Amino acid sequence: EGQRVIALSGPLALTTLFDFQDAVRGESAPVTILDLSAVPYVDSAGLGSIINAHVSCVKGGRRLALAGVPDRVRTLLQITGVEQVLAIFPNVQEAQDKLTP
Repeated sequence: EGQRVIALSGPLALTTLFDFQDAVRGESAPVTILDLSAVPYVDSAGLGSIINAHVSCVKGGRRLALAGVPDRVRTLLQITGVEQVLAIFPNVQEAQDKLTP
């Protein structure tokens, strides 16, 4: 309650990000958790979409968190410095427990 988990599957890239953007834009829950455990790859467009989703949530007084981030994707977040801005959790359960409104 008060949380929404969006489970992504496959790469988050320019060719796939429109469905992701639609799902995030349509969400109004106070906390949105993106389950990235089945996302092997994120390109620059996908990273931009995640950042845009974060900014949109913050402006709307909501929170966005990432869960289950694979090593390859975590490396991208570290290199770009985005890891310092986003709430990142090892798995969905931990995100849900820590972000209960």
